[in-house]
Amino acid sequence: MTDTTTTKDYSSKNAANVLANINLCIAELEEVSKTWGNPDFKRFANKGYNTAKVFKIRAICEELSIFDWWNDNLSMSQLKSMKKFVETAISLGFTGYTCFKVGAKYCAHGMWVHKETSTDGYSPDGDVLFHSFRSGDNYYDMCLNDVWMHTKYANPNDPYDCPDFTLKQIKAELEGKEVIINA
Repeated sequence: MTDTTTTKDYSSKNAANVLANINLCIAELEEVSKTWGNPDFKRFANKGYNTAKVFKIRAICEELSIFDWWNDNLSMSQLKSMKKFVETAISLGFTGYTCFKVGAKYCAHGMWVHKETSTDGYSPDGDVLFHSFRSGDNYYDMCLNDVWMHTKYANPNDPYDCPDFTLKQIKAELEGKEVIINA
C-alpha cells in the first residue's frame, strides 16, 4: 500500500519569511508613495490628499500572514510595528509560525510568533510570544510550557484582573528571573 499523505510546507509563515515580506512591503509602500495617483487600485489606497498610500489588507494578507482585520487598510506605521515585533520575537528565539490580527479600537487584535512551525496552516501548540496590535496599546504576553503569563500572574482574588506585560518582563520570564508586577 502506498502512503498518499501529503505534508504541506508552511515555512512561508515562519518569522524570517514573514519579516522578509514585511520589509518588501515597506519598500514598496515607500516607493509608490513618492508619486501622485494610484498605480494599482487593487493593492493600494490613497491616504489623504497627498502622495501617501496605504495597502489594502485584502491584497497583502497572505504574504504577511494576516488572518483577520477590522480595517480595510494597513499603514506604514502598522508595517513598522509588525517589523519591530517580528525582529524582537526572532531575537528571543521565537522563529516559527507568525500571524497577525489587525485590530481597531475596542476590537480583537494581536501579533503572534510561535517557536514551532505550523503543520496545518494554523497556530501550533506550544510556546508563543504575543504583542498587542491596535492603536493606543503596547503590551506583551507569552505562553511558555503551556502557561500564559496573564494566567500565571493573574490576581488570585480576581482571575480577570491580569497585568499587561512589558518586553523587560517577558525577557525576565524567559531568563527564569523574578517578574515584578507593578501594582
